[in-house]
Amino acid sequence: MEDITECEVSPIQTLTATATAPTGSTLVWYDAATGGSIIASPTLNSIGTVTYYAESVNSTTNCPSLTRIAVTLTINPLPLSPTSVGDITECELSPIQTLTAGATAPLGSTVVWYDAATGGSVVASPTLNSIGTVTYYSESVNSATNCSSSTRTPVILTINAAPIQPISGGDITECEVSPIQTLTATATAPTGSTLVWYDAATGGIL
Repeated sequence: MEDITECEVSPIQTLTATATAPTGSTLVWYDAATGGSIIASPTLNSIGTVTYYAESVNSTTNCPSLTRIAVTLTINPLPLSPTSVGDITECELSPIQTLTAGATAPLGSTVVWYDAATGGSVVASPTLNSIGTVTYYSESVNSATNCSSSTRTPVILTINAAPIQPISGGDITECEVSPIQTLTATATAPTGSTLVWYDAATGGIL
């Protein structure tokens, strides 16, 4: 005879109270420690807790045991999945930055990070500090029951590579003509990029 406590599964499981009667006796289950009603099936198949009470009845004399044994069945609810703080996408910096995935667990739960939507390995530090993309998955774990959320919340971190600098079309130096000429700076951006001109090597104005 022992109490049974489990986390909710889907579809919901059925827990059954068990006890062992002494030789020559049978078990009768009740819904109270004394008096109460006989329970034909001492089970639980919904979230919550129920206690059943087992009484031994001698098969020959029909005498019941003086006391009943309590068996408690509990199905704890699963916490909600964490709420993502949001995916993060940034352009590469120098030195390269570190992105950190964020999520908020419901009240009474903590966040545990994994490298997969199901199964996988626990990730102590859900970060990215290199060019590329990584997805981490956050799971809620109830601090009291240790039950985990049925699903995990993905958070995507991305650091996009900075393009190489443009190739200059060459400095231009000319003598004044009349009317005054217009010189235009030129440069070639790498494939897939466009040019943006500034009036300073860093910062400045477009």
